[in-house]
Amino acid sequence: MRQDPQGTENSFRRRKLGEQMKFDADKRCLTLIDGWSVPLNDLNEFEVPRDRVGNVALLEIRDLLKEVRREVSNGAVVVLAVAPMSEIRVYDGPDERRYELLELVDGDDLSLTLSVDYVRVRTEGDVRERLRDHIARVGVKLSLIRFCGPANSIEFRFLVPLRWTVMQCAAFADSLTMILQNDRVNLKTPSGAYALISAGIPALLLGKAESEWLEVKRDNYGIAAESQKYEFACDVASFANSEVGGLIVIGIASEKDLSGNDVLARITPCRKGSINAQRYMQALQERVVPSVEGLRLDVISIDSGDIMVVYIPPQPEEVKPFIVKGAMVGSKVSGSFFSIPRRRGSDKWAMSPEAVHSMLVAARGVLRGRASRPD
Repeated sequence: MRQDPQGTENSFRRRKLGEQMKFDADKRCLTLIDGWSVPLNDLNEFEVPRDRVGNVALLEIRDLLKEVRREVSNGAVVVLAVAPMSEIRVYDGPDERRYELLELVDGDDLSLTLSVDYVRVRTEGDVRERLRDHIARVGVKLSLIRFCGPANSIEFRFLVPLRWTVMQCAAFADSLTMILQNDRVNLKTPSGAYALISAGIPALLLGKAESEWLEVKRDNYGIAAESQKYEFACDVASFANSEVGGLIVIGIASEKDLSGNDVLARITPCRKGSINAQRYMQALQERVVPSVEGLRLDVISIDSGDIMVVYIPPQPEEVKPFIVKGAMVGSKVSGSFFSIPRRRGSDKWAMSPEAVHSMLVAARGVLRGRASRPD
């Protein structure tokens, strides 16, 4: 093991690897910015829970692994991003842990190794055909396909963009699962439908009805207009105020079925490059209070245009209700008022004064309880 040229023992290397993780050469230990640490295991791997490094860029991990490789006798070092069964993983399999392995390739690239179980494909040609458009769209390079195990698993290795974060790797792994297990997709959850659209196969949602957690739009909101900014903010806030969260998809048209339900009927993508995601995010930042935790807004390119998907995960009860600054007065948005939208089936509606009062009373009760607790 290389000695610190300054003779300082049991200390971090002086060269700054990044803002979020550092390697202690003497302790052979990886430490994150919040103080959590993990040693190299017997296989020269760092086994790290995915949620602890979700926002870490792969470029930083690449640099870390280069540093570690110089410091340890056996240079075969990888990072195991570990997660329990994800809510997006939808097959009825055992409660096993999932790994995404990040490993140096030729010193300057990073490979992602992962597996998908219980797949519907049986040959390498079928796999490549199913994945071709998706992996080209996200900018990865497939370097290995290996069928293995009794559970019809496929192991993959990809060269991945260094601008990605660990969570983007995880989302990519989930999208592969959606594509290769698409007869097992749980369309009863916002997360399952979100992963399906992110995988670039929104057509598998056609025939599903709009619901308390799913709303589709044929066209853009027209986000330049104040009234449309307000409508978009109300749609997002109404899902945030619900128990299950929700999904908004721009680029799918709905039609009434014989029972009067709004059913997803056809894909109507927007013109490529016409969706300004930054404007949508800015509208939410300006109007929705508090900010929606974990919200994801993605523009997905398909052959005929762009689709935008907004995923609103379930929100903690203690931060509700989500309030929208402004209210429609006649045909204009007035900033002198505010709105508290909720969902009722596939429609949104304003929260009643009685419901707002109940929430305020409950909140005061919680605060009183906290204040009366002994230190």
